[in-house]
Amino acid sequence: MKLFENIETIFVDLDDTIWDFTANSKVTMKEVFHRHSLQKQCAYEKFIECYLKHNSELWKLYHHGKIEKQFLVCERFRISFEECGIKYKNEDFPKMFNEDYLNTIVKCHQTVEGAKELLAYLTETRKVHVLSNGFKNLQYKKLLSGGLEGYISELVLSDDINVTKPNKLLFDYALTRVNGKPETTVMIGDDYDADILGAHNAGWKTIFFNRKGFKPDSTVADLTVEKLMDIKEYL
Repeated sequence: MKLFENIETIFVDLDDTIWDFTANSKVTMKEVFHRHSLQKQCAYEKFIECYLKHNSELWKLYHHGKIEKQFLVCERFRISFEECGIKYKNEDFPKMFNEDYLNTIVKCHQTVEGAKELLAYLTETRKVHVLSNGFKNLQYKKLLSGGLEGYISELVLSDDINVTKPNKLLFDYALTRVNGKPETTVMIGDDYDADILGAHNAGWKTIFFNRKGFKPDSTVADLTVEKLMDIKEYL
């Protein structure tokens, strides 16, 4: 008997669960950084380390509704430029840099190892949907660039109702979109806070894709895996 035998509805996170945001972001950031000749002012290695730190901190605030999207997308670059001593004449440069970065990253195609194989397996018997905090104008483009769109039935986004994971309201809304029930729904995601705690508090089953070696003090996840293909054994 499989651990999730009663599951009828499957949701997956997009960024860093099936579409490799980390890998695609590193490639894109270096390209855009050099396109604007910023290496003349700061070493790329110093900048990306600074950016990743601030981006992670700001996304956590965004997840919990403490900052707005427009503040996030500009502030992550503004504060990184400032910390790295990068000067610019146009005060809108952080916004322009962000737009260049986003327009470039959606063309990247790297998916997480095992993502397509797992999705192909899951969609043999059930529909698979995406539940993401990512931005509406970007997420479908990522599915297309990664060749993932054919596996996904519904793309449910926080932008749809201006509420982000881990807020229970978004998980409840997602179920109304697909006519699902909490007790027969599972969430697969890499973000313990947004995906796993959020889904658990909404009454869903959860599979924590722990690709980054996160070690919570205790876990509410029904299953934790380090490789996507390990899920096949249980679902």
